[in-house]
Amino acid sequence: MKLGITTGTCASAAALGALFKALGKDPSYVKTELPNGEYIDVEIIQAGVRSDGHYFSMVKKYAGDDPDVTDGILIGASLLLTPGNQNISIIGGEGVGKLTKPGLYLEPGEWAINPVPKKQITENLLRFLPKYWDLQVEIYVPNGRKIATQTFNSELGIEGGISILGTTGRVFPMSQSSFMETIRLQIRQRIALGFHTLVLVPGNYGEKFAQSLGWNSQHIIRTSGYIGFALDTARIEKAKRIVMIGQVGKMVKIAGGIFNTHNEVADARREILYAHLVRFGLPNEYLDDIWNAPTAEQVSQILTKWPSASQFWNSLAHEIAQKIRKRMKNQLLVEVHIFSLKQGFLGKDTL
Repeated sequence: MKLGITTGTCASAAALGALFKALGKDPSYVKTELPNGEYIDVEIIQAGVRSDGHYFSMVKKYAGDDPDVTDGILIGASLLLTPGNQNISIIGGEGVGKLTKPGLYLEPGEWAINPVPKKQITENLLRFLPKYWDLQVEIYVPNGRKIATQTFNSELGIEGGISILGTTGRVFPMSQSSFMETIRLQIRQRIALGFHTLVLVPGNYGEKFAQSLGWNSQHIIRTSGYIGFALDTARIEKAKRIVMIGQVGKMVKIAGGIFNTHNEVADARREILYAHLVRFGLPNEYLDDIWNAPTAEQVSQILTKWPSASQFWNSLAHEIAQKIRKRMKNQLLVEVHIFSLKQGFLGKDTL
C-alpha cells in the first residue's frame, strides 16, 4: 500500500524549500514534519528568487494508491523575509480557493488553507527561521483553478481553486473517509446557511429527479452509498426534515435495513423485493419472473402489468420511511420518493 502526501504537506515542504533558498541553501529534498510528529523527505522540483525579491519553491503532489485528482499537480510557496520577531503570515495565491459560505472550519472570505495545514506550515518554518525575521508566505497552485472543477469545492462554497488540506499529512488509499467528511461538511454547511430540510440522493440520477420535483442544489446532498452516515450526521447536526430520493435499486436495500448500499457491503435487492411483494399479495403468476429478474429496474417493468403496482410502491416507500425514522430516533420529519430510470416516479411516503 503506497501512501501519498496531502496538499498541506506539499505546501509545508514548498515553504521550507523557499526558506532554505532564502538562507542560501539549495536542497533537492526537505525533511518535512507531519502533524503527528513524523518526518518525511519531500522532493523540491524547482526553487529560486523572483525579480520582486520573493523566494519560491515548488513540489509535486503524490497521491500514492489513492485515486486523487490532485495527484501530480505542482504546489508552490513564495515568501518574503522582513525584520521582525519570527511572526509568520500565510495567505493563498493563484489556484488556492477562497471561502464564500459559512459552515466550514474557516470564515467566508478566508483562504481555503485549513487550520491543521496552516499550523503544519508554521511549525516547519519556525524550525529554521532566524530569530529576528518575519515571514510573509503565499501558497499557490498553478493549475489549481482547473483542478478544483473536479472536486466538491464549488458545492462547499469554495471558489477559485483547490483547498490546502490534511489532518495527518498523509493520504491513505481509497477516499472513503474523505468522501464521508465531504458529506459531513456539506450537511453542516447547509444547516449553517439555514437549510434545515436536506434532500439526500445516492447519485446523479437521484439529483436530477430531485430537481425535477423542484428542489434546488442548496438542499441536495449526494451520499453515494453512505446513506446511514448521512442520516446520522443530519440528526447530529440538528436538521429538521429529511427527504430521501433514490432509484429503486438503491432504495430497496433501505427497506431491508441496509444503510450502506455499496454492492460490496450488501446486496439483497431480489430477496427484499420478493419478500415485500409476497407480503403485499402479488399474484403467483408473477413470482417466477420477479425472482429471475436481473435488476430492480426490471422488476419495476414487470410490475407495470399488475393493477396494484402503484399501491405496492407507496407501501414500500412507507417501509423505507419507517426504517429511516427508526434510525433517526423519530427526531426528524422523513419523506421518501422512489423512481425508476425508465418509468420515472414509482411511489412515495410523504408527511
